[in-house]
Amino acid sequence: MGKKRVRENFELPEGQEWCCISHSFQRVALKNPNKIAVIQASPTAQLHNQSLASSHIPPPYHGDRSFTFSHLFDAIDSLSFRLRSILAGAQDPFLINPTGNYLCRNQLEHAPFSLSSTSYKPIAEQSEEIKNKEIPKILGIYMVPSVEYIIAVLSVLRCGEAFMPLDPSWPKERILSIVSSSNVDLIIGCRSSFDTSSHFKLDKSHWLVDCNSCPVLSMSMEDKLQNHSDPSELVWPCEKEELRLFCYLMYTSGSTGKPKGICGTEKGLLNRFLWMQEFYPLLGEEILLFKTSISFVDHLQEFLGAILSACTLVIPPFNELKQNPFHVIDYLKGLRLGRESFVGVGA
Repeated sequence: MGKKRVRENFELPEGQEWCCISHSFQRVALKNPNKIAVIQASPTAQLHNQSLASSHIPPPYHGDRSFTFSHLFDAIDSLSFRLRSILAGAQDPFLINPTGNYLCRNQLEHAPFSLSSTSYKPIAEQSEEIKNKEIPKILGIYMVPSVEYIIAVLSVLRCGEAFMPLDPSWPKERILSIVSSSNVDLIIGCRSSFDTSSHFKLDKSHWLVDCNSCPVLSMSMEDKLQNHSDPSELVWPCEKEELRLFCYLMYTSGSTGKPKGICGTEKGLLNRFLWMQEFYPLLGEEILLFKTSISFVDHLQEFLGAILSACTLVIPPFNELKQNPFHVIDYLKGLRLGRESFVGVGA
């Protein structure tokens, strides 16, 4: 019975293929519009103060915010079109242009480490195999794990560019060095978030606005901007004449030397997802936890695996897990989570 459900929820209609993440998400969202896709969870104190006898799966708690696949679909459609417009030179009411603060540039020059420039351009010029690929624009995403982060990643993928996670908990010097080294075209942050980590919110008063040389888009799930164009006018990433060379850029920690920029492909992300589905299939009925730091590449499979298989993803408050990782146990018990994987730490 289990294998039958996997086939029904996972196999594509005849003639379709796993072409890109954007199409894959669209199929799931249109098939499950009213299903809860993401829960931005309240602190664990709510789990202890309320009865766990609820018959709901997952059980609701005071302060939780739920988002259906339809909510995500609409938000991604809107943000992806805004990003494409901004990159084409259009204005946006929440676009913050750089101030070019000299003190921050001076601070960057004296950072404790320096990053080597990303080397994808020289490689692209030298390799015949990737000669016809397009080098995408890089959009930094300065957010903690949250529903907004998921929407930002999927929106960047939808508009055909590459995303680069910027963990707000990193030291300031590391963030500035990575932004400078990678030649970021735009940074996306949140001016308001359903996560309670208010000091990670990005608005005009944030130091990153003063210290970097590229524009910042301060987004919110509550944005209701008039959009006179149809987001469906965007060309699907898999249907472009020139496919992008990579779809994300992540930097190593630099613990054994200078941090390096690593370019990852959409094909690689899909292969990882399909491999997991083959050996550890999700049926679309599980409840999963988004708990891995965006510093680790494993966080991508953690939320993409849930979203693309129509599971419900629970996101705990970022600060709470950072201060006490053992709170994961409370969520495992209180929210009746079905399955979890953890990032190993080398000795």
